[in-house]
Amino acid sequence: MKLGAFLHHLEVVALSIGIMSFFATIAFVAAPLAPLKRVLSNFSFTDIYYEISSETSADSCTSIVIVDLTKLTDRREIARTIDDIQKCNPKVIGLDFCLDNEGENIEGNMMMEKVAMDYPNMVWSMKCLNYANDSVGWQDAIHSYFTEGIEVTEGSTNMPRGSLYDSTKRKVPLTETLNGEIVPSFSTQIASMFLDRDIRNGRTGDLDINFSPTYFRKIKPQDIQKNRDYIEGSIVLIGALYEESDRHWTPVGKIAGVEIIAYAVLTLLENKEVTEVSSVLLMFASLILIFIVQLLQSWHLGVTRRSNNPFVRFIIGSSYVIDILTFLFTSVFLGLGYLLFMIYGISFNIAWAISAIAFLSTSRAMTTAINQYVQATLERYPKLRMCKIFTT
Repeated sequence: MKLGAFLHHLEVVALSIGIMSFFATIAFVAAPLAPLKRVLSNFSFTDIYYEISSETSADSCTSIVIVDLTKLTDRREIARTIDDIQKCNPKVIGLDFCLDNEGENIEGNMMMEKVAMDYPNMVWSMKCLNYANDSVGWQDAIHSYFTEGIEVTEGSTNMPRGSLYDSTKRKVPLTETLNGEIVPSFSTQIASMFLDRDIRNGRTGDLDINFSPTYFRKIKPQDIQKNRDYIEGSIVLIGALYEESDRHWTPVGKIAGVEIIAYAVLTLLENKEVTEVSSVLLMFASLILIFIVQLLQSWHLGVTRRSNNPFVRFIIGSSYVIDILTFLFTSVFLGLGYLLFMIYGISFNIAWAISAIAFLSTSRAMTTAINQYVQATLERYPKLRMCKIFTT
């Protein structure tokens, strides 16, 4: 490839990226386009991979079951439910609710306190409040009322602070900082208790949940004994599946908070956390992809324009056929990205590259127009040849 042709291709690629960036900036800055901004900011390329995966049958999880607590409000019934589950010999029970006040049900309180004392294989939910700064972290926490007198294992159920209530949930914290001390999250405590070791390995920060479609067995309280074989030796999560205030949007749709915990725990157990490709590597790979598509499109145009066959020259060489061929070519990269994600959990986001590729035809036309304008100007004003900045 000659230097002039190489520089021309670089001009086209750079301009296509510039056009894409211009429209993206408008979408993120213009107030009337705020809804579009929210959509784009909540989008991840992994959503496409999860959607592709959903077309096949979901994997069944044998290590985690969920007991629905939606219709149980009486603490006596909740305590009996816990007793029934314990009779089935689970390895760990995670209780996705917090009894932050004693209430007036004295018998129910006594029964809940008894199960808290009798069963050390349970992780109780707590929630951190009033964030101060990164060093102090949260300043307050909501615990179950009996934790001051009964030693229990707790884990925080906070979502990442940067996650707004209307955003798609993709992460959970591995730990939280409470008054300067590290507090393991609810998901971390459950996974660690199940594996009999601290699963964090010194890590803090957030866990990128792998939402590959998975079927978690859901059990009603009255059906616990019927599902004894599924409960024995497994993790049992107890929480409300159909309480609207605790349902959140995720890459696999709107699901209950306890299901998000199930996905998070499974991600930890199987060590299948989603790994985002670094920004530098992603930028480099995107540039290469855009450049390759530009080379192929230019080659296709050159071949068809030199053809003596009218069909090849005007039909095969049309922008419509180029768009179809480009779509098929980029679909190959989409397929490779999907395989990379499914096998290794690596998320390779080529959304921006595809967006820039969509503007390559416009960029070539603009580059040609600019070059022609410069050439015409140079011919009209020969003294400006020393200032020539574009070559064809």
